[in-house]
Amino acid sequence: MQGQFTQRMAAAMQAAGDLAVAQRCPELFTTHLLTVLSAQDDSTFSALLVANGVDLKKFHDYCADRSRTLPPVSGTPVVSVQPSQENAALLQGASFEMRELGDSRIGTEHVLLAALKYRGGKSAWALFNLTYPAVRDSLASVRNATA
Repeated sequence: MQGQFTQRMAAAMQAAGDLAVAQRCPELFTTHLLTVLSAQDDSTFSALLVANGVDLKKFHDYCADRSRTLPPVSGTPVVSVQPSQENAALLQGASFEMRELGDSRIGTEHVLLAALKYRGGKSAWALFNLTYPAVRDSLASVRNATA
């Protein structure tokens, strides 16, 4: 799936994997990816959060705290990670969002939309008052502003 990512998204996936390794987690979870994406203050992902009233630093801190709660592996050092089932499902949803929008590569906005659509009941989204319809409605204006 790496070839289907935008440059920014490919870099985020690599950084999320590096974060998982640093936290001694053998699987790449969605929270690793959200932590990395929310640290990119110049991405479409972050612009969508801000456009929907989210304090980016608070969101990042929330995701980073969640990623640190994942149980580390003891003993053998973790040198590479595999996507967790939830993260693989998220990327599959992002691929669907990409096609629905007529785009050719999975970008950060597709990941956010997929997370909201398929994992909408998760506490982060409710805590930050984010919904799929609101974020989807703001996408065109955010894309125009960043173009």
